[in-house]
Amino acid sequence: MQINFNKISNDEKDSLKNQIRHGLIELEQKETRRRKKKRLIAFSAAASVALLAGLFINRTPESKPKTDLELFAEKGTTTESNADLEDISLVLQDQKTIAVQDSSIISYEKNGKKVTVGEQAINTNSNSSSFNTVRVPYGKRTQIVLTDGTTVWLNSGSSLIYPTQFDGSIREVYLTGEAAFDVAHNKAKPFFVKTKECNVRVLGTVFNVSSYPEDETIQTALLQGKVRITYNKKGLLNNKEIQEDLTPGMIATINKDQKQLKVERKDVASILSWREGYFSFKSQSLNTILGKLSKYYKIEFIKGENLNLDANYSGSFALNENLNSLASTLASITNSNCTVNANQRTITIK
Repeated sequence: MQINFNKISNDEKDSLKNQIRHGLIELEQKETRRRKKKRLIAFSAAASVALLAGLFINRTPESKPKTDLELFAEKGTTTESNADLEDISLVLQDQKTIAVQDSSIISYEKNGKKVTVGEQAINTNSNSSSFNTVRVPYGKRTQIVLTDGTTVWLNSGSSLIYPTQFDGSIREVYLTGEAAFDVAHNKAKPFFVKTKECNVRVLGTVFNVSSYPEDETIQTALLQGKVRITYNKKGLLNNKEIQEDLTPGMIATINKDQKQLKVERKDVASILSWREGYFSFKSQSLNTILGKLSKYYKIEFIKGENLNLDANYSGSFALNENLNSLASTLASITNSNCTVNANQRTITIK
């Protein structure tokens, strides 16, 4: 259809011009509204980011100030590997190191002024700001009696830092590795076992804590009394403090990667059997057994292709055995062939 402008009247021309002008005005108004809406969306997004940042700042709890013990542990030798350590070592506050024989007990007087290592008596500085460290090589264990009467069994490849005197309102020690505790009861002065990942609070009880740096999990097993596990779960927007109370027969396991805490009932007595000088196991998989022996003796198991690692076994190992005796016991329990390479510290089992 063609329009012949020569035949359009002046009124029609004016009407057509007005329609075009109103159309342009409406188009400009639409574009203005579109730009305003775009700016509003951008502003809303920025406000959301600011709000999230504010929530993050406001909801993340302030970190609790570290104690002198924790600060000492951060710069001390307790976080170092004990793989190259040959003897059990007692490191005094002046960095003097005392070699401890396997069968010796480290025992402190109540006032903390003297520590006895076997038959050797040593004077020590006794105040809460003076810390001693016990380091245990792989394949060995030791026993410590602290100034409050608490007995600690320190397992293979582990370290314990503690004050020479428990002053103040609490008692606290710092553990790397594994230890069993028989805590002297003192309702007015709770006892804390601190690790890099969690804290265990107790008034008087018997329990086991395993917190090796290389492990994927941290485990606390309670034999007697009551303990409270505190785990600071770190998240993207906030930190959440998780607490669980354990009663006898309970085991709490913290998975470091998944940041989860699981509580279950298991045979706790067998877990603490190492403090008596043997490793006891009931219906545990061969893979679990080899893992525990590998950690204790710092050895590598070379496993045959046809070995059933899921098979369950029951039995016990004396923890003072050499590698040949260990291999012989393992072979008799599992009905497998075991070959020892002492130089490379490996046992081939198939």
